[in-house]
Amino acid sequence: MISILSYPNRGHYGNSSYRGNCSGYVIRDLLLHFKPKNFLECFAGGGSGYDAAIELGYTNSIHLDLNNRFGNFNILEDPLPAGADLVFSHPPYWNIIKYSGKNNVWGNKIHEDDISHIQDYNEFINKLNFINQKIFNSLSTFGRHAILIGDVRRNRKYYSIIRDMKWYGELESHLIKIQHNTLSQNKKYATDNFIPIAHEHLLIFKKL
Repeated sequence: MISILSYPNRGHYGNSSYRGNCSGYVIRDLLLHFKPKNFLECFAGGGSGYDAAIELGYTNSIHLDLNNRFGNFNILEDPLPAGADLVFSHPPYWNIIKYSGKNNVWGNKIHEDDISHIQDYNEFINKLNFINQKIFNSLSTFGRHAILIGDVRRNRKYYSIIRDMKWYGELESHLIKIQHNTLSQNKKYATDNFIPIAHEHLLIFKKL
């Protein structure tokens, strides 16, 4: 792996129609690079991480999400399995995509602990901090938490989630993932000096 990630083709991993679905290439490359014995994925969503792990021969990996497919796991309330040496998480980017609820990604009603429905940015950051600390606490010694997160622009204001959230553990790497085929690439803007967001951050924290 290098510090710039670019996957023009999302690959055959997971459900391609699941909005916000992470490319399985990201998770595949993390598994190939770090070779964890115990792999845990939070916010498993459309199943990209599950498919990547199975393809690489992982039979003991754990994949958790609030949706039905991955056990209705409530990361705000339920205890995380302890002892993973690699945790990958891909939380909602605030409320860009709303997940639970009718006409959203899954379910017939909004789940009260679905953080994609939080309207107040500071509340979202506080909940994300709680989740990240919980993941960090669950790691084995020298284990890693790789979190994929993007920036948000709302009402002409730029929100840097990685700046505003707390960091747990030692930052080992900061990778930039290029976003392909985004809506902003084909959109025309009123001002020529507007710069669309076309990247995500992959931060890797190590527990020492």
